[in-house]
Amino acid sequence: MTFKYKKEFIIVSISLVLCLSIFTIIKSSFFKDTKVNAPIKNVIEYYNEADNEPKYKVATIKPTEKTTKLLTTISTISDEEEYFEPDPNYDSYIPYEVAPTFEEDGSIIYDGLTLTELTDKLNRSLNGYLKNTGYFFANYTKSTGMDPYLSVAIVLLETGCKWTCSYLTTACNNIGGLKGGNSCNGGAYSKYDTLDAGIQGYLGIIYNNYYLKGMTTPETMASTYAASPTWSMKVNKYIDEIKNS
Repeated sequence: MTFKYKKEFIIVSISLVLCLSIFTIIKSSFFKDTKVNAPIKNVIEYYNEADNEPKYKVATIKPTEKTTKLLTTISTISDEEEYFEPDPNYDSYIPYEVAPTFEEDGSIIYDGLTLTELTDKLNRSLNGYLKNTGYFFANYTKSTGMDPYLSVAIVLLETGCKWTCSYLTTACNNIGGLKGGNSCNGGAYSKYDTLDAGIQGYLGIIYNNYYLKGMTTPETMASTYAASPTWSMKVNKYIDEIKNS
């Protein structure tokens, strides 16, 4: 009995043998190294052969550490810029619409000026919500000798009260970007019950943490107080305006 497709069968058999031989050669030559198989194994393990579902790794991102100057007491504007924007709900209320009264002994306290003269000079640069608060800065100078032009200049830069005061100022009586203590509307910045308390808190920070440590100018304060390279230049600009007012 003659096999009808004998020739075709021989061809197919030879082809199959050749394919198996080639496959064996390739496997033994290229896939015997475990370093090649390791990535494949990792893929299999990652996708979990048992349930065919990927094992997604949970991202663990280390939060960026925020650096706050002055041991987290004074800060620069960061992710809470809304606190430093003008208060949209400000109703033009002025805490010291009537200027505080005080006794004057006629002594020179700073820059050849008496307490009254220095108060009047500072008041010419303090507007809006900070109107008529010059006395608090001048009287602090009388008690400590701290530069009143410097302290008021920083306040003008922090609050924007040269024109329109910030939300942090009008809503929370915080004039220096101070953090800690009572929270301003649930945020990290401080809230003071009165503007007087906010001013005294700010002046105490500047005097004890900067002035007494020899940082008595914008240039010497800048590296500790603010991250902006133009901070001291802006403060000096305000100082010149206050002196010439």
